Amino acid sequence: MTSVPNPATQPNEERLKAVLGFLSELGQVVASSAELQPILDWIVQRTTSMFAADEGSIRLLGSDAEAPTLKTLIRREQPGITAGSWPSAIGMNVMGYLMLKGEPLATPDLLQDSRFPGLRNTQTRIRSVLAVPLKVENRFTGMLAVTQGSPGRQWTQDEVQLLSIVAGNSAGVIEQARLRVEEQRLEEESRRLERELGVARDIQMGLVPSRSLRLGPWEAFGKVVPARQVGGDAFDYFPLGDDRFALAIADVSGKGVPAALLMSNLQASVRAFCDGRHAIPEAMHQVNQSLVRSASRGKFVTMFYGELDVTRGLLRYSNAGHNYPLVRREDGSLVELREGGLPLGILENGAYAEGELELGLADGLLLFSDGISEALDPNGQEFGDERLQALWGSLGATRPAEVIDRVLGAVQEFRGPAVQSDDMTLVVVRAHRDG
Repeated sequence: MTSVPNPATQPNEERLKAVLGFLSELGQVVASSAELQPILDWIVQRTTSMFAADEGSIRLLGSDAEAPTLKTLIRREQPGITAGSWPSAIGMNVMGYLMLKGEPLATPDLLQDSRFPGLRNTQTRIRSVLAVPLKVENRFTGMLAVTQGSPGRQWTQDEVQLLSIVAGNSAGVIEQARLRVEEQRLEEESRRLERELGVARDIQMGLVPSRSLRLGPWEAFGKVVPARQVGGDAFDYFPLGDDRFALAIADVSGKGVPAALLMSNLQASVRAFCDGRHAIPEAMHQVNQSLVRSASRGKFVTMFYGELDVTRGLLRYSNAGHNYPLVRREDGSLVELREGGLPLGILENGAYAEGELELGLADGLLLFSDGISEALDPNGQEFGDERLQALWGSLGATRPAEVIDRVLGAVQEFRGPAVQSDDMTLVVVRAHRDG
């Protein structure tokens, strides 16, 4: 192979001074840049110039060690101008060599190098290559390389050592910059999520009644306790003339703003179709069709909807896949309200059956979301339906607001220091006792 003289004109002492100058400026460059890319550009520009190379490049491994990504590639004759990526075969071969050997690669002609027989017929401007590993705490994080477009440059041992020094000092700086950028990204993501959660809470709280409803001898009262990761719980009750009122509880799949917006759409549909003029199965069918048309794919809603005739105590209802509400009879026995159909938003032509039963003035009705029954203690055990049923069965003539406080208190005591992972929603209907 014909040897081409080294194009570097700087004596070793001058190049050493240039490297020392590079090292002294490196910290200033890092401190003055909030982004990673300008730091990489500066390192490659200075390195390419110091070694009188045609091009320089940095390739970094991702945090999960996926395929290396070319972060910057700069031509010396046009500083700051990206020259384009290496052919993938060359990039992977050189990176693979450095990862496997853990030592610099210096070759006057990469295409004729016997260590890379698969590259012999590659069309590329990358011929003479000096590449060294970037390592942080002996962990391979990427490579720094300088290259010539013509074959034949004989890289000296001094050049190998000096580029290794540059890479050794740059690797830690690059890693710190990457971590800083990632921290900034995570902080911004956290702020964005907090804003989104604030919007979701506002939407959610705006959907539920803020006070109890009294009609005839009956009173309905509900409460949502949002989790930090706001879910899609909501409830509603509203009069249907002078002798009936509607009540509903629902849980949208998913969390955050999308769930809150879907719940908002659900409430509008309930108010539009569950107006007392339609039979309950027909109203549920209309609400379901509205959700099928508007919900994102894979989204659905569980909902219990009922209408109570306050003069007769007659409750008609339909349960679309929601936790079974519990009727407590005067003697403490419980009845689950199961009649209905699939969750809303799944099948456009889903059918919903209607159930009915009479409530005596000493009876009560408890609606709840799965955030109650599935609340977890520190050992991962659920509060469960049995605990809830036993508690509700023991609460005799307790007023709705007090029932809710007692249930939430029991769940909180059970959960202990464990984080609330889902919204907790309760609605209680009972005959009120003034005085």
